[in-house]
Amino acid sequence: PIEFPMNKHSKINVCCMKLVCNGCRLAARRRGMNGRCPFCRTATPTDDASELAMIQRRVEKRDAEAIAHLGYKYYHGKLGLTK
Repeated sequence: PIEFPMNKHSKINVCCMKLVCNGCRLAARRRGMNGRCPFCRTATPTDDASELAMIQRRVEKRDAEAIAHLGYKYYHGKLGLTK
């Protein structure tokens, strides 16, 4: 089997921590869901502060994927977090 390179062709939605491929994101955009998550219909964050707030809400709910994602953001110094 040939593995599809998910890191290049998908993005994680921080509202529900789902990995969505670019094709699904395009299909959602064509259906008129601009700026909304195809899974939970939450508005996508527009800046770093709102993205960080969404991740932290998921971390408070003990979501393992969110905890790992927040750790990645801290490790690489993303979203204005100190490295």
